[in-house]
Amino acid sequence: MLLQSLVKLYEAWADKGEIEKLGWNPVKISYGISLDEDGNVDEIIHLKTNAPKGNKEIPSLISLPMPVKRSVGFLYDNVTYVFGYDNSNKPDRAKQCFDCFRNVGNKVLENTDDEFSSVIKKFLQKDYSEFENLSDLLTNLNCTENTIDDILNKGANLLLMPLGKFPTDSKAICESWNSYYEHSNAPKGICLVTGKDDHIAKLHPVIKGIRGAQAAGASLVSFNATAFDSYGKENGYNAPVSEYAAFAYTSALNKLVSDNDHRIFAGDTTVVCWTEDGESAYQDVFAGIFNSDDEVKQKDLHDTIVSIVNGNEVKWEGIPLNPSNNFYILGISPNSARLSVRFFIQNTFGKVMENLLKNQQRMEMVKPGFEKFDYIPLWRILGETVNKKSRDKKCKPHLAGDVLNSIINDYNYPSTLYYGILGRISAEQNINWVKASVLKAYLLKNYDSKYKEEITVDYNENSNNKAYLLGVLFSNLEEIQNTANPGIKSTIRDRYFTAASSTPSRVFPILIDLAQNHIKKISNVGAKVNCQKMLTETMSKLGDKFPNRLKLDEKGMFQLGYYQRTQERFTGKEDKE
Repeated sequence: MLLQSLVKLYEAWADKGEIEKLGWNPVKISYGISLDEDGNVDEIIHLKTNAPKGNKEIPSLISLPMPVKRSVGFLYDNVTYVFGYDNSNKPDRAKQCFDCFRNVGNKVLENTDDEFSSVIKKFLQKDYSEFENLSDLLTNLNCTENTIDDILNKGANLLLMPLGKFPTDSKAICESWNSYYEHSNAPKGICLVTGKDDHIAKLHPVIKGIRGAQAAGASLVSFNATAFDSYGKENGYNAPVSEYAAFAYTSALNKLVSDNDHRIFAGDTTVVCWTEDGESAYQDVFAGIFNSDDEVKQKDLHDTIVSIVNGNEVKWEGIPLNPSNNFYILGISPNSARLSVRFFIQNTFGKVMENLLKNQQRMEMVKPGFEKFDYIPLWRILGETVNKKSRDKKCKPHLAGDVLNSIINDYNYPSTLYYGILGRISAEQNINWVKASVLKAYLLKNYDSKYKEEITVDYNENSNNKAYLLGVLFSNLEEIQNTANPGIKSTIRDRYFTAASSTPSRVFPILIDLAQNHIKKISNVGAKVNCQKMLTETMSKLGDKFPNRLKLDEKGMFQLGYYQRTQERFTGKEDKE
């Protein structure tokens, strides 16, 4: 199903001219090697462009013939292949690369005789020894030191440019490559993806851009050991996928992964999404929900989700969104030279939006005035599980994918998220809006019948849940201390917060005795009465006996009680001001 949906996506993009055709792919090219009529190098053409952000120059992406795996490029490659330059003290290998580059070029252009082809073939006929002093040649061509270093030592891709023109401007060269690429000696069989009798791919092209995977690319489908062979078949012949299908699914996936606007990084998981028709508006909405840090766009996205779930006709930037369209979400993680599928989700776009809305509603929580967003992006949720002071601020490898999977499918949230949040609250002796929102969502989803009536967005003054009331009591005791000692730098929270949420019977008797002493110190009669009333009302609900220990879910309720009551007090003060 995964490969089939990617092939359909490729075909939709191909029909619209939005993706490379069979045998071609975008290649990062830094410099062009201009050739004169005799095939001599007469100029180095700078092909780098400015990066979208910053002043850094990056290679240009140019549509060129596509090699399978790491084989020699046709008309382009690095300096070792194009000139046989030895930059790693391996002269024999450099000579082999030089010969390989020429063999492929001559083979493809064997029956092509237009002007561009003739110039290129003259260059390919030159001897290895002619480029022994390549550094001097580049200097004589007025290359800067940085350019020379980039070419000789940093692996920059070089493109042969006959008469200073792109070789792909030649129709004859393009046709020669297409004929060469399509002429296959591979055995034929029934493709598991298309169902057609076609040439079977021995090796599949690699996927590049997956976070944590090899920079040269990694395989989604591969058989690289005899232990995986079956019935005497090797490599890709064990699971027959046609050369066309292998090219199509890898081209589509590489395009998805390279799309910075729609790709989501969740820990070690790279997440992409698509519809079969290849319309990017669906990707805009989905990726924006998790990636957007713009307050206005976030509000627009939420309104769009609500409209879709309510069955209204919706457009995003002028493009109609059909809730019944099949929507695909793929999460991929690195696994050495291969890739692991963390999750692959297929559902209607409307159902995915419905599940996202449910998550947002569960996480809705009273917030401090300085928080400008109403909805919490995934990166902020994950960020609350790590130590902000640590050098490595990454969450646990599988947590991000597990959380995203639970949100999209409306599954129970992973317990590791809950434990991670509780752990950080314990370490920091404090709870913020994001942490409180996650605890609320977890308890509502994973303990639905137990806390459905107890947990609200704001402070629930009618709650009789003991753990929640203990959190409220702790907040009240902290307020009493602050009233008695204005401007105090260290409160009971700094010393007793974690213990109070774990072993209440040990801590609260001490805190209540402290509170009585604090009340006696308050000189303002009205404030003293309010503090005594606040303490008495909460204690009357709790009774005289405190629990010896709180369970994990009760700890979450304690934290919610403390957070919501504290926000209630702060909101009251802001209103008075």
